[in-house]
Amino acid sequence: MAISKKQFIQYYASQAKQEDTSLFLGAGISASTGYPSWKNLLQPCAKQLGLNIDDSIDLYLLAQYYANQYGRSALKRIINDNINLLKHESNLVDELLNLNFKSIWTTNYDTVLEKNYSKRNILTNSVFDDKDLANVSRNGRVNIYKLNGDISNLDRIVITQNDIERYEIERELLLTFLKRELVVTTFLFLGYSFADKIVLSCLNTVNRCLGSSANYHYAILKKQESPEFEHFIIDLESRYHIKILLINEHDELPEILRELDYEIKRKNIFFSGVFERLPEEEDIFAEKLCKRLTTSLMGKGYSVYTGYGRNFGNYLAGSSLQYLLSHSKDINRQLIMRPFLKTMPPDEKKTHREMLMNDCHVAIFMFGQSPQNGRYIKSSGMMKEYEIAKKMDRKLIPVGATGYSAQDIWQDVKNNITHYPYLEKYIDALNVKNPDIVSDTIVHILEEIC
Repeated sequence: MAISKKQFIQYYASQAKQEDTSLFLGAGISASTGYPSWKNLLQPCAKQLGLNIDDSIDLYLLAQYYANQYGRSALKRIINDNINLLKHESNLVDELLNLNFKSIWTTNYDTVLEKNYSKRNILTNSVFDDKDLANVSRNGRVNIYKLNGDISNLDRIVITQNDIERYEIERELLLTFLKRELVVTTFLFLGYSFADKIVLSCLNTVNRCLGSSANYHYAILKKQESPEFEHFIIDLESRYHIKILLINEHDELPEILRELDYEIKRKNIFFSGVFERLPEEEDIFAEKLCKRLTTSLMGKGYSVYTGYGRNFGNYLAGSSLQYLLSHSKDINRQLIMRPFLKTMPPDEKKTHREMLMNDCHVAIFMFGQSPQNGRYIKSSGMMKEYEIAKKMDRKLIPVGATGYSAQDIWQDVKNNITHYPYLEKYIDALNVKNPDIVSDTIVHILEEIC
């Protein structure tokens, strides 16, 4: 029985928040970037063989027939000519990358994912052979497992019936890794038809061993009006533990992914704040505000993200850590600190800010004071973060009461309050120099918008 969109977003987001998710991409996703579907990719082969491609034809067998008659090198040329020269931009891929998967599995040969991650300055690790598994890393890199091989090594791609028949022998360790991931994470299958049986065979092994303890996974499929398709959906859930969300058109996918992204990140709060030295009264105010605010937020399940700005970062992270330790909370999931290196060039700082902001739904601005030539000025870094947050359409909460750049941002927001309707009844309270009032006001705002 197919699940509703609301159920899918709720269930899958709960797993994603625990960072227990993996993504599986089929050819349908690459098709959104202009790359050919499997049928279109092999259409020239079918034409030369005098065959028609329909829904019943086995594409691996078709490729085998072509290789038998014209040689594997001719088959490789067709694949290379159809894949290497195409674009890789796609709104759908952008939405997927926003979900921050650390592990992606795919049957595609192309480098769509690698190129899009590279544009975001995110490092990837491509794994398409058993020997590549020695290089698997979870330290800052996104691992892309390519079950059918990669366009960079056409001699090792899986394309013919002979390749499929030898798959378990030649990629035994890669399949073992896939089975492990099917056990410990929840997969989202997109653009995948389950026609090649590789994944279903692995799921069958996992479910046979674990029985009812096996994970449930999720897939988004385009609806087909046929009795056989209905039985196929039921079979995927009952035998393979895959819950299905049905859509009428593939155009629905980006919006679904945006809603999923919102649900995952809606309680992630980015704090932009820095100060070098405050007068004693302001320093006491800063410490009390950070302690009161983090205690309230973390008690309600919010996560704090910070670039660990000078001194402010000490108060914010210190108060957060104290609360999490005393309440036996998961520190790694509720307190995310990604400090700036002093020697970072401007372009790297910009990328760092964008990556921090991408993980969050809300940006809170506090203080914003920097040293310069023995005196203190307003922080230009905070103003840059303000501009990035606006560009990324994040919800903004400027705490004018903390002064400095945050006061300037508060004034700018107040002058343009019609653009921030969620702040209209709270904007003045954010400028009251009382830690309890400011903290309660921020919590009220968050409860309404999150």
